[in-house]
Amino acid sequence: MVKLVLPLLLAVLTAQAAIPPQPAFGPPWHPWLYDYSVYRAEAALPLDFVGSLEFIGGELLLTTSLPSGRFHRYDPASGALENLGVAPFGVSGSFWDGEFLWLAGNDGELWRYTADLTAVEDWGEPYGEQWYIELPSWRQTGIARVGEEFWLVDELGVIYLWRPGEAEPRGEYIVGQGRELAFDGGRSLWLLSYRGILKLTTTGEILGRIPLPATEGFPSGLAWDGGRLWLVINAEDRAYIWSVDPQAAELLPLGDPPEDRRDAVEYD
Repeated sequence: MVKLVLPLLLAVLTAQAAIPPQPAFGPPWHPWLYDYSVYRAEAALPLDFVGSLEFIGGELLLTTSLPSGRFHRYDPASGALENLGVAPFGVSGSFWDGEFLWLAGNDGELWRYTADLTAVEDWGEPYGEQWYIELPSWRQTGIARVGEEFWLVDELGVIYLWRPGEAEPRGEYIVGQGRELAFDGGRSLWLLSYRGILKLTTTGEILGRIPLPATEGFPSGLAWDGGRLWLVINAEDRAYIWSVDPQAAELLPLGDPPEDRRDAVEYD
C-alpha cells in the first residue's frame, strides 16, 4: 500500500510545483503547458469595459465603452486612475503617433484627437462634436500604423493594409479572430487575438504566439511602452491589466484555426 501511495503523492507534489505563480488579482492563469510567469499582473481597475489602451507620456490612456464612451488615465507608478471625460462610443483600437491619438470604432469609424483629448475638426465627416472618416473593414476592432500605412484588423481576424484616401485596402491577410494591434517600433506587429498575442512581420508573416494569461474574461486593448506589451482582459466588474516582455516569452506555433470563440471564456 505504501509503495502505491508514495509515488502518487510525489506525482501530485510535482504537478503542483509545475503550476506557475498566480497573479495577485484577476482570474488565475492556465496552469499547464506554458511558463506564464513571464506575465506581470499590473492592476485591477474598477472599469466596466476597456476597449483600447495607449501609452502617452509614461501613462496609460484607456477608452471605455460601458455605460458610455469615456477617457481614463492610469499612472502605473502611483496607481492613480482619473476620469478625463467623454470619448467616442464603441472604441476598440487606438495608437498614438506623437501628435495625435487615433481611435478606431467597431462600426468602422476612425477619429483623431489631440494630446489634450480635443477632437480634430474639419477632418472627415461631422457627428455631433466628433469628426471621423470611415474605415474599409467590417466590425473594426484594432489599428496600428507603420510609416504611412495603417494596419487594421476586424472581428473576423482579417488584417487590412490601408492608407487614408484610398477606396480599397491594399491587401489583406486572415489570421483568426482579432482584437487589437500594436507596433513595437522595430520590425514586429503584435496582434491580440483569441489565439493569444500573435507576432507578425510588417509583411504579414506570422512568427508565433504568446498564450493569453487568463482563463476567463474578454481580451481587448494592447499597447507597447517601449519594452513591454500591455493588455487588458475585461471581467465582470474589473479590467485586469497585464504586461509581458515579448523577448522573454516563448513563442508557440500558431496551430490550427480555433473554433468560433468570440463568447469563449477559456484560452490556450
